[in-house]
Amino acid sequence: MLQDRKNRESQIARSRAADILIAETIRLMEQSGPLEDQAALREAFRTATGREERLLERARLIGHRLMLDRELERWRELAWFAGLFLALLAFFAAYGSAAAVIGSGRTVNAVTAFFALLAMPMLTLAFWGAATLSGSGSGMFAHLSFGNLLLRLVARLPGERNAHAPMMTNAAHALLRRSRLLPWAFGVVSHAVWAAAFVLILIALWFAFSFQQYRLTWETTILDADFFVRFVTVTGTLPHWLGFPLPDAATLLNPAAPGGDHRAWAWWLIGCAFVYGLLPRVVLGMVSWTAWRRGLRRLHIDTADPYYSKLLARFEEMEQSQVTDPERRQLARHRVAPLASDASSAARVVVGFELPPEVAWPPQVLAQVELLEHIAGAGNERRDMLDKLALLRPRALLVVCHAASTPDRGTERFLCEAARLAMHTALLLITPRHGEGVQRWQGWLEQSGMPIVCFTDPIQAKAWMEGVYG
Repeated sequence: MLQDRKNRESQIARSRAADILIAETIRLMEQSGPLEDQAALREAFRTATGREERLLERARLIGHRLMLDRELERWRELAWFAGLFLALLAFFAAYGSAAAVIGSGRTVNAVTAFFALLAMPMLTLAFWGAATLSGSGSGMFAHLSFGNLLLRLVARLPGERNAHAPMMTNAAHALLRRSRLLPWAFGVVSHAVWAAAFVLILIALWFAFSFQQYRLTWETTILDADFFVRFVTVTGTLPHWLGFPLPDAATLLNPAAPGGDHRAWAWWLIGCAFVYGLLPRVVLGMVSWTAWRRGLRRLHIDTADPYYSKLLARFEEMEQSQVTDPERRQLARHRVAPLASDASSAARVVVGFELPPEVAWPPQVLAQVELLEHIAGAGNERRDMLDKLALLRPRALLVVCHAASTPDRGTERFLCEAARLAMHTALLLITPRHGEGVQRWQGWLEQSGMPIVCFTDPIQAKAWMEGVYG
């Protein structure tokens, strides 16, 4: 259960990171001119509540229109193929030099093979360490790391590539750098690529040394033999602690002598590739992955950025013009005075009020009533509906609204006037997903002072309509 919860949190973090990346991509796109966003702005205001949630919802809607979400999904699908390609590239780069040494004959310069195998991986590891300590991830590592190559590669691979893919690549790079996640994100990729490459290298070395006979030696013009003794002893200490054999001094000083322990030399080279090549990449890859996941959970939009500040100001303008004017406060002071039982009829009325097109109308469980109407909310429709209610004087009135919509002054006025024309009035909220917007409506009803029952289940609303006759 704990693992399932961690997996869900990880998926939520990845989804939020994707939304933030789309928002950052749109921010870069709008530097050359604003995009048409009126519909997205209204929908985000209607369905989201928090400041950052509204910014992300607006970005999601615009990103869906520009198919940025589809491009991001394409990146996820191609990342594995690009990663495998980079792992093979690293393998051939690292092993190619050693293969040139090993494949040149049956005598191998062990020290040269050591540096041929490990020089490039250790150099890139040093670049990553410097970038991580600096915290920015900029510089040579950011441009030459496998993480950056992977990001650039997936954005350029053939297929249904979005025209805005290069913009999204730049946005991803800037977002990771600003949040100080660039070394960890690129580190995950780089360490994984090198780890996969060294697995292949170790298999190739084991295969070569197992089925062919090599004589590992050293050659020098200016260095003495003690240098190589110290070099092999120092580099072989850590592998020896893990069980790899260490060549003895006699073999080191005279590797060409008959009976020399060339098997120990081979295991020394394999052990060095394992300890200094594979092991650090596996450990640091796990560290980078842990730091990356934690960073994703902390990732957020910089609402102090002037671009986002302007968007928030537009949302605040919509908030101020919603239901906070003097006329609303005057309506809120009125209390609904329901009809007396002797003044009402036995009619049941269901009214759909400002329902979006995607909401099925009428609800099947509520279809068998004396009056079933659906109005879009225009002034003449409201007046006609109130006239019908004044003539009918229903015992039970059920007003059906969309929970994701924001209640405004017109909604309040209609509910107030309609409730005075019925003996019992209730509100049914059609919830689009996860009960979104229900709490907002319930709080609005309390502030308005209207004693109206609120339902989210049509079956419960039907039971209420039948129960008012008891």
